[in-house]
Amino acid sequence: MSVRTWFPYSLVGFRLLLAPLFIVGFLSGAPAWLYVALLLAGIGSDIFDGVLARRWGTSTPSLRRFDSNVDTVFYGLAGVTVVLLHAAYLTPWRGGLSAMFLFMIAQNVVNGIRYRRQPAYHMWSGKLWSIVLVIALIGLFLNRPCVWAIDGLIALGIYNAIEGMVASLVLAKPMTDIPTMFHAIRIASAKKTASPSSLQ
Repeated sequence: MSVRTWFPYSLVGFRLLLAPLFIVGFLSGAPAWLYVALLLAGIGSDIFDGVLARRWGTSTPSLRRFDSNVDTVFYGLAGVTVVLLHAAYLTPWRGGLSAMFLFMIAQNVVNGIRYRRQPAYHMWSGKLWSIVLVIALIGLFLNRPCVWAIDGLIALGIYNAIEGMVASLVLAKPMTDIPTMFHAIRIASAKKTASPSSLQ
């Protein structure tokens, strides 16, 4: 296996190894800077695994799915840790966060029923959501909640879940790197238009 193939996988694997350190940090009473360092290292690997894989032409569907699954674990454990440390800060947003998680669960249910597996759309709204999530988490870890970031996190999370559900409902098979739900609709429409002519 060439370096261009395994190195993006190693960056994703690095992020997976970092994820449990959030819980280890909580159990050992780690300082706030450690959580921030973990987040920055994680988002750094998250950015460069995709950039390098696309530049080297090794961005395969299996890599994109692995990346998505690891993102769920990494940011999920970071979120669990911040709740364990600073649940009181999130009280004003309890309803909005609950709604966001319900939409995310609904998206996973739709994906499971539709494809029996989770696609890796990597939509623009999801990438923006990840950035806002990191900003919100850093503020919470540093005991300085960022109101606009938490509000944006909820709004983008719900919107991204809706986009994912729409894409899964219109696309006949799971695809990777779909920028928006409108791109998914366009792809589905183009295939429906092309189908009759292909049968002639």
